[in-house]
Amino acid sequence: MTRQESQNRRPVGRPRSARAHQAIITATLELLAEGGFDGMSLEGVATQAGVARTMIYRRWPSKEALVIDALREQHAEMPLTDTGNLRADMITLLREEVSQAANPLQAKLLLRVAGEIFARPELFSVVFRQQLAPRLKHMEQLFERARARGELRQDLDATFMLGLILGPLLYHSLVSMEMPMPHTLDELPELIFDAVLHGIEGHLKEE
Repeated sequence: MTRQESQNRRPVGRPRSARAHQAIITATLELLAEGGFDGMSLEGVATQAGVARTMIYRRWPSKEALVIDALREQHAEMPLTDTGNLRADMITLLREEVSQAANPLQAKLLLRVAGEIFARPELFSVVFRQQLAPRLKHMEQLFERARARGELRQDLDATFMLGLILGPLLYHSLVSMEMPMPHTLDELPELIFDAVLHGIEGHLKEE
């Protein structure tokens, strides 16, 4: 087994209690969000979780293995909506994205992991699979149904449309940390989708 495989393998067994396990996972995510990968340590996780260091060392062979396992336990939570109207569906989903962005821990955690994308791409890969991919897949399905109804232009692919819609939300989240923005996060779902809609909507209603 290579060193990388040893670091990334899922730990065997569980700590003595589910409460201890959850305390370790929560402490890991909090310290990762606060100080980044290099700013955290297994000792710090043990202290914050209130567990013995040996409990962590027996279960996780490295800090990287612990962080990857903690990130794997994060799952996307989003409303599965299909009202038959793309605007209503996308605004519902964007509101869920806004609520995630407004969560200090989740927002900081995503930015920290994104900042590690070149040094430790495997961390972002885990977040993508657990958090982002399910959202993107559901949005792509909504776009395909909207195309079939004539609500969207046929010449645009789903990935491009998602970039148009989600890009402004990410921009607002980043820039608002340094300067006041003209709109609040709560106002963004309708503003973003309505601004983009005129460029991607179909022509079914022009008849």
